[in-house]
Amino acid sequence: MFHDAMTSPGPRILVLEGNEQQRQALAAVDPGAAVLVCPVPATPLWRQITDFRPDCLFLDADLPDDAGFKALAETRQDDELAPIRVVMLTEDESQDSRRRAFIAGADEVLRKPYTADQLLATVKAMTRFQVHFWGTRGTLPVPGPGSLRYGGNTSCISLDVGLDRHFVFDAGTGLRQYGQYLMERENGRFNGRIFISHPHWDHLNCLPFFTPIYMSGNQISLMGPPQGVRTLRNLIDGQMDGTYFPITADAFAADLTIEDLFEGDFRFDGVSVRTLRLRHPGNCLGFRVDHLGHSLAYITDNELGDLDPGDPYLVRLLEFLKDVDVLIHDTTYFDDEYPRKVNWGHSSISQVVRLADAANAGKLFLFHHDPEHGDDDIDRKLQLARQCAVELGSPVQCLIAAEGEVLEVGR
Repeated sequence: MFHDAMTSPGPRILVLEGNEQQRQALAAVDPGAAVLVCPVPATPLWRQITDFRPDCLFLDADLPDDAGFKALAETRQDDELAPIRVVMLTEDESQDSRRRAFIAGADEVLRKPYTADQLLATVKAMTRFQVHFWGTRGTLPVPGPGSLRYGGNTSCISLDVGLDRHFVFDAGTGLRQYGQYLMERENGRFNGRIFISHPHWDHLNCLPFFTPIYMSGNQISLMGPPQGVRTLRNLIDGQMDGTYFPITADAFAADLTIEDLFEGDFRFDGVSVRTLRLRHPGNCLGFRVDHLGHSLAYITDNELGDLDPGDPYLVRLLEFLKDVDVLIHDTTYFDDEYPRKVNWGHSSISQVVRLADAANAGKLFLFHHDPEHGDDDIDRKLQLARQCAVELGSPVQCLIAAEGEVLEVGR
């Protein structure tokens, strides 16, 4: 089946599908799309790939002798073919099957059966990199009239990547909002990862209020830094031992794994996640996520202070943040407040703007606001941040995220 594949102005798509019925279903592909659907086997898979040179390749993961995975490996090992975006097609709905595809180098996984519309929608969805702000305050939640514009919940954001990969950063009270959203939109279904920057209350204490964690069938990976000899599991069990909360972690019905996370470079579900230890009391991690040309850094509870430009920590932090699309950074204090809060583990406005400028960040979101700061104070923070950027001659775009705000990175 060949739909003007060599001349269409859109992305060139090659589908290597072993199932005849599935190939017939693709007859409905828009005739203007550059889609070539080939039976398998016809010629060797790698030959079809090299001959057509697609922008996006759909590979049947269910072929005998792992032929689809072998073709994926050959594609990734070839310098000229490596940039091709690859989607694995499979009838296997298990998380193990997804993990195998991502570990092998796939950019996305599409379950069979699929329609022609779903195939084309997958091409568009592959680059989705959507940030949702659920809580932007620091220290403790702030209800009342002073937080109506920006919200009063503590730290929590979610990042949705591609079709259905979900990453959550921190379990402040904003996590409850996210749980309610999932109950309304997804019937509580959530398969994803929750990263904890550190276990201070405003980053962990809402975990027991995340409804999807009590639902059987959900698969959740919870990861964060240990504190001395205490593992993340110890910390969660301690928070829910009956002293501070009426039920224990044994009530979690989801398939839950709890793992310690350290500074390093990782790939989770085919997505690059880097971590860096921050300047904050205890063991606190910052996160950077990169995928298909989009990037996000989540740096909360980090004291920049007045570091010398050659300070080893600042040098490492700038390398970590270099050219990031979106930087979400702790901006707890006004500049005139900071001298009274030295060594408390937080930063002030001008410190953060200078960092964003030096890192060549695209957008800077001021985050983790002091509970004494109402909406009007936060508006003033934004004004001062933008003024600082102008004085620096910086192109960085300074912003404030309101609770519930959604950001499509790269769009």
